[in-house]
Formats: sequence, structure tokens, C-alpha cells
Amino acid sequence: MSSTYLGMPAFPEAAAASTRDERLRANLRHATHTIRDRRAKAVAELEDWAELRAAGAALKNRVLRHLDHYLEQVEEKVTAAGGVVHWAADAAEANRIVTGLVRATGEREVVKVKSMATEEIGLNEALEREGIRSYETDLAELIVQLGDDLPSHILVPAIHRNRSEIRDIFRERMASWGRAAPEGLTDSPEQLADAARLHLREKFLRARVGISGANFLVADTGTAVVVESEGNGRMCLTLPETLISVVGIEKIVPSRRDLEVYLQLLPRSSTAERMNPYTSMWTGTTDGDGPSTFHLVLLDNGRTDPGRSVPSSHPNCAGRQPPWTPRCRTPPRCAEPATRCARSPSTSPRCCSTFVNGSCRAGG
Repeated sequence: MSSTYLGMPAFPEAAAASTRDERLRANLRHATHTIRDRRAKAVAELEDWAELRAAGAALKNRVLRHLDHYLEQVEEKVTAAGGVVHWAADAAEANRIVTGLVRATGEREVVKVKSMATEEIGLNEALEREGIRSYETDLAELIVQLGDDLPSHILVPAIHRNRSEIRDIFRERMASWGRAAPEGLTDSPEQLADAARLHLREKFLRARVGISGANFLVADTGTAVVVESEGNGRMCLTLPETLISVVGIEKIVPSRRDLEVYLQLLPRSSTAERMNPYTSMWTGTTDGDGPSTFHLVLLDNGRTDPGRSVPSSHPNCAGRQPPWTPRCRTPPRCAEPATRCARSPSTSPRCCSTFVNGSCRAGG
């Protein structure tokens, strides 16, 4: 099995170049100060902010303690709702699954919702190697893609670009990806947004396959949730005939009721909004409404690797040693370590053999 792939150059290598870029540093300084100031004001409006954060951390820890149960529940509910669940041990396996699913449709292009999981596994590059063109539809991700760039921020991927740079990218690169930028395009936000809207609309109407991630995955219903600010994500989630969602296994929440906590925390803490503009939820498939085929790819890619060191107080990561016992469908040799089993080609937690302290025990 390959090592965990994170889709980015090593930090020391990237930092050596970026810290010498004066324009980049100025863009980041302005943008991050603005975001932090707005966030502080939004958070200050809630007297129980600390309690909300504690509730979110408790929910995450509960999921991690019982991850095997919730993963089984997700698979059961998604399957019952007409979806198909796939298990990906690492980036390579996730890319094989997704490219295979797209090839099976006969399509050679897809539209994508902003997704850090697909950035993590390098999905766009994997699709390109198979002759499949992937179109980013989030405005910031579109800027990054047209600029042959990498995202620089988990929430604002093009935070390192200013308006004049974005105007130049649109003028020079849009035509090679589809509809060209309008003549006389300026760097005003309204004109840049209009140019992106016209460029993307024809792709939404033409695409037969959509790819997304998910901010949350509700265990007791099998419901996937995407929150966004532009509405482009909803176009990708509803218009294509086939929808493929790549979701890290740490995104699970036990029930819809638990979304109440996170849908208060997330918009204020990320984009300094009281309420997220677009919250899309879908459960499997529904005849005559939305995609007729839904595939859910559950991604490990190092999340259950006991060798990864993530502070136990971090409520949003499943990178530390999980408190659940890894299991798998295919019984390996009893001498194999638990992590090897958890990353076998079939990584569903439902199985035949369990592991205790790194050794195999019969049953389970």
C-alpha cells in the first residue's frame, strides 16, 4: 500500500519559494486580517460560543470512539436509499474508484464542487491521466484551476490572488477551458463574478457527471451535506445524472439533530456569516429528482494510521490512533497488524476477523 498522499508539495519546499514572493505576502496579509476581524465580530454575537465549541468537540469524539458503528450505519442507510458505497484505503484506491465510475458512464468531462478531499488525493490529475477533464465550479477553485495553481487556504483557495491577477487569469485562460472572458473585462468584483457565471453556466447545463465532497455525513439517515456560499455546488449536486461524493471518514455526525451545532459553528468561524447561504442535503437517489445514480466513496488515506500524530484535543481530526478496532471483510493472516487489515482493498468495517493490540483474534 502506498504512503498517505496529501496532494501538495512538502511545506519546507513550498515555503522557501512563497516567503520570497512580496505580492503573495501582501495579498495574504490583507485577506487574513480581514477574515480574522470579521470572524471575531461574528463569534462575539453568541454568548454560548464556548459551549457550542465544546458540544462540537464532544460530538466528534463520540464519533471517533464508535467509528466502526457509524461507518456501518452510513453504508446501510446510503445503500437502502439507492446509493452505492465504496471504501478507499488511500488516495490511489480512491482515484481508481472515481475514474472507473466516470469511465463507466462514457463521459469525458465532469463538474466539481469545491472539495478538500479531492484536492488531498489529487483527483483532477488522476482524471486528466485518464483523458477526463474536470471543471472546478467554486469561484476560487476556478481561479486556481485556470491559473494552473494550487489552493493556498482551506476556506479561500485563491486568497493569494488579488483582483488584477484574477482579471488577467480570466482574460488569458478562460477561452482554453470553455467560454472566453468578455471583452474589456475589468477587475471589478461584479464583472469578475459575471464572467465566471457565464463561463460556468454552460458547463452546468452540459455535464452528466458531478463530483463533490461533503462537510458532513449523517449516520442515521445516510444524508450527505454540503455548505457553500455561491450556489454553484447546488448546481453540481442536482443537475448531473451521476453524482460521486468523496468523503473522509471523519466527516460523520451521528444524527441530523447534531447538525444544529455545526451549522451554527461553521459559518461564523469560517466565513464570519451568521447563517450559511446554501446548505444542500441529499440522501441516496429519488426518482425524477436530482441525479439518478449516487456513489459515495469513503476515504481513509491515513486517517486511521496509528503512526500519525495529531493532538487528542483536536476535535476535527481522525488522524490519531482511533479508539475503535479496525476490521475488514477479507480475513488476513492472523499475524498481520491491525493497520494492514484496515487498509486492505476492502476497507469496510464489517468483517470476519478483529484485531486486538495489533494481533488477529477470531470472530467479529
